[in-house]
Amino acid sequence: MKLSILCCLTDKEELNKATIEVFEKMAAYGLGKNNKVRIGEEFANAAGEGCMASAEGSSTDIGDSDLSADDISQEKISMGEKKKHAETEKEKEEKKSETVVSDAQMAEYSVQFVLNTSQVTADKDWYNNVITRIGNPAFTVTIDDTAYTAPAEAYHQMAEKAEGDYCAFIEAGDVISENLAEILTNGITICPGHHVYMIAKTFANATKGAFRNFLKVTDSKKELKPFYVIDLKNKYDCYPFTFAGTILKTDILKQHNVNTSLGLEIERDFFLRLMAEEMKVVYLPGVEYTAYEYEEHDITFYRGLYMQEWYFDSITEFWMPFLTEMEEKYGRIPVFIQYNFMYSIHARFEGNMDNRNKHVIEEGHGEEYLELIGKALGLIEESIMLNRNKIAACITGDTMKWVYGILRNGQDYKFQRFFLAGKIYYGIGDTLFNSVMSLSTNILFINYRDGKLEIDGTVHPILYSMADEIYFKYNNVKYKIEYNGRYGLTKAFGAAICKRHSFHLSIPVAKKNETAISCEAKFGTQIEAITLRFPSHFSRVCGAFTNSHWFFGDNREYMMTSERRSMVIRKVSKSQKFVKELKLLKDMFKKDNWTRKYAIFRMLYFICRPFMTRKPIWMYIDKIYKGGDSSEYLYKYASAQNSKDIKHYYLVDKKSTDYKRLKKEGYKPLVRDSLKHRLVFLYADMMVISNSTVYAFNGYKLKNSAFIRDLPHFHVCCVQHGMSIQKIAIAQNRLRDNLRLYFCASKYEIENLSRPVYDYVGYDALKLTGVPRYDGLKDRAKKQIMISPTWRMQAAMPVRTSESEQRDYNPLFKESEYFKVFNALINDKRLIEAAEKYGYRIKYVLHPIVSSQVEDFDKNDFVDIVPAVGDMSYEDMFCESSLMVTDFSGIQFDFAYMRKPLVYLHHKDIPQHYEEGTFHYNTMAFGEICHDNDELIDTLIEYMQNDCQMKPEYVKRADDFFYYRDHNNCERIYKEMIDYQEKYVLLKDINEIQINKNRRLSVWICMIKSECISAKIWWLPVFLLPRYGKEEKILQHL
Repeated sequence: MKLSILCCLTDKEELNKATIEVFEKMAAYGLGKNNKVRIGEEFANAAGEGCMASAEGSSTDIGDSDLSADDISQEKISMGEKKKHAETEKEKEEKKSETVVSDAQMAEYSVQFVLNTSQVTADKDWYNNVITRIGNPAFTVTIDDTAYTAPAEAYHQMAEKAEGDYCAFIEAGDVISENLAEILTNGITICPGHHVYMIAKTFANATKGAFRNFLKVTDSKKELKPFYVIDLKNKYDCYPFTFAGTILKTDILKQHNVNTSLGLEIERDFFLRLMAEEMKVVYLPGVEYTAYEYEEHDITFYRGLYMQEWYFDSITEFWMPFLTEMEEKYGRIPVFIQYNFMYSIHARFEGNMDNRNKHVIEEGHGEEYLELIGKALGLIEESIMLNRNKIAACITGDTMKWVYGILRNGQDYKFQRFFLAGKIYYGIGDTLFNSVMSLSTNILFINYRDGKLEIDGTVHPILYSMADEIYFKYNNVKYKIEYNGRYGLTKAFGAAICKRHSFHLSIPVAKKNETAISCEAKFGTQIEAITLRFPSHFSRVCGAFTNSHWFFGDNREYMMTSERRSMVIRKVSKSQKFVKELKLLKDMFKKDNWTRKYAIFRMLYFICRPFMTRKPIWMYIDKIYKGGDSSEYLYKYASAQNSKDIKHYYLVDKKSTDYKRLKKEGYKPLVRDSLKHRLVFLYADMMVISNSTVYAFNGYKLKNSAFIRDLPHFHVCCVQHGMSIQKIAIAQNRLRDNLRLYFCASKYEIENLSRPVYDYVGYDALKLTGVPRYDGLKDRAKKQIMISPTWRMQAAMPVRTSESEQRDYNPLFKESEYFKVFNALINDKRLIEAAEKYGYRIKYVLHPIVSSQVEDFDKNDFVDIVPAVGDMSYEDMFCESSLMVTDFSGIQFDFAYMRKPLVYLHHKDIPQHYEEGTFHYNTMAFGEICHDNDELIDTLIEYMQNDCQMKPEYVKRADDFFYYRDHNNCERIYKEMIDYQEKYVLLKDINEIQINKNRRLSVWICMIKSECISAKIWWLPVFLLPRYGKEEKILQHL
């Protein structure tokens, strides 16, 4: 057997060499085995099993969900005929197996590498000789230098130079197992006659390729067979649709054309057409292909996510005409093709859901795009749209299936009710999904005040559409849900696709030993109890452990737990609370090392609480890796008030330059992830933030916040990073961080945040005070122009750890229009000449989120490229600059506060990053708006000629926008917080505070006796307390 491996090299030498190194290893591997593989007795048993795999794949076992009900009903073979057919096939395979054994042989193989070097910029001769130095005569190299527009086109051209019986395909930067030729030779020899072979495909992030669901093809309980024949008539989730990781019969490759007009869909078109003809593919275990380029289901790195053609041309120019053609040709679109379409559609939604929106589709056009998808969905069968066969690459939640149904069939589309065994289920047609009780009501926030439980939550959209009535029940009283307009939308491509319906509920707590709050839904005359979920850091309770709980009440005399799809409330004594906590600690210690760590945090919380809670604690947070924002300004002001009644802590990463700066200035910043940080977070009374997601900034995700969420009691105060004048309710609504105070600088912010979607009206949270960092804005301008655009989703890596941390380097950044526009701007010859002529220095300040891309930009002598991390000071940059260029960044307001000129670049080639709220750029912007680089440079030259003075019309706009212009913002905010604290921050139970040493010692003894902790670590408190100072000095030391 001779194999031709076709590879398209690129202009990136590091990728080329990574793949060439693989080829060298393959040649060396073959040389070590004399380019032979043993066929025969060693593989005889496996061969028989392997050939039977095709018959197994054709089974109609409904338990595997491999066939729909329609497929089963169309099956014409009787059970007796099936059995007879299977026995005949078994006899044939046994004879075949015997033949293989008797003909045991050594099969030889050779490999030809066909390398396309048309894009190589380095020494091309090096590639011509690279394999020959291994000294394996069976491995040769052929060079093809024909230019191509896409790899698929190149492969088709290169097939003319292929000498092998089969062609494999590998792209530059990819890696493939060195035993490929050996495994392929086995498969072809044992199971000949097939044209398409495929292997396992993975990516650098360890995810697997789509439609390579080998778990359904292989039996994980048995040893792997040397090959599996997959019949696409009834196995829909294992076949190739790209060249990488696929092996084709060379004649087949030459016979089938490649449609080069299809752009991103060239390879898919080629393979889906081919597989519709073949309907069989052979999977070869034992070989793995690791790809450098990602497939559609990767929501970050797939290139198409950032390209207009993937969203539009792929649908209109490929999918819709292709699906129509397949139906006309075969009478029914092959099922595997329909599932491939659903995979492609699902990838678009996943990559553009809510905050993942890549903004490739312009603002306001999302609805039109959804209509286009709805038309395309109308071309496929409903049962496939709903993934009846549970194809792994198409798995999605029932809500998304419901959305697909609405897009396909119209707004009146609803799931149907099914009554089964006394329960109500939902589904459509003959497809049953789940019980309605699984359509959870989410409890997002619970608070106790004035004898009442104040509950905020959302109702599931499917439940809302199906139920006749939804209500809560407590103490035999029915509480009707009061729906409100708070933000509950799920968006795709910037357009709403569904909504969880928000509500608020006030329930007086009954003075009974045990009561329960439940949610019920009425369907006709039948009532179903609905599951309650607690998916928020502020949900208070959770179901992480059987003994998870929340104590509340004026004297913390009540305990709430999640039980039996309800919130159970019990009156508890101090001893009962103590026992409940011990049981929870026991649960946590028993589970794993991870939960043990949080169990120790809880113990330390109770041990240190009497000392840490003697004074109110105010904790301040900006970005963890970067200080200098509003929280730091307020922290410094509050610390300087010499109030001995409040402890102030400012959180920052110890590795950051701002930590060192604050230390030099005489402050004692709180070190992130230290034990002290963990405890202060739990004890804090007031939490001052300039960015949302307070739990994430403190290292908590939903999973681990469940271990401590009953302990924090802080009241969150937002001092803002940017102005709240655009539509970003998902980030700024009241329940995002349970905000109690929201400090604003403009009447337009108050107007925007007073809209129902933000849910602040009635809570006295919005305060017109100014924002803290404006206190430091004092003009000391030099001849300096600051260019500082905001970031774009397609230009930045996603959050991988915490929103508070600097994002990773994005290898696709240089391909974005964002980079191309601003790199061209800062290197524009006219701009540089003008800066030199009028004596200006240009500072290009990268947004913190894209600061990791600093080395990507081209340098010159008149522009400083400044990452907004490290020791860079925004205050200095604002005060020292004469003019600012930005697009939609919130820092424009800092500059306008000083009445210094701004110019906006709303470039026509970059997606907008602003959803208009109460700030309208056409009438309220503080400077000229330009739409390309040339227009911007003309405007900048004009300003430089006139000493960079803000024009009167823009001064007037700034005067209208800002309520204050002084430097007393911190003073006003501090006063508001003091007033709030006196009114609402409850005093601690004095009995809880004055726990004596004997009580704490008894806690440890009881823990040991109840096996919450091992007797082997009885000494832990003795170790911990001295480490952090003597007991009487813990507060001062911490």
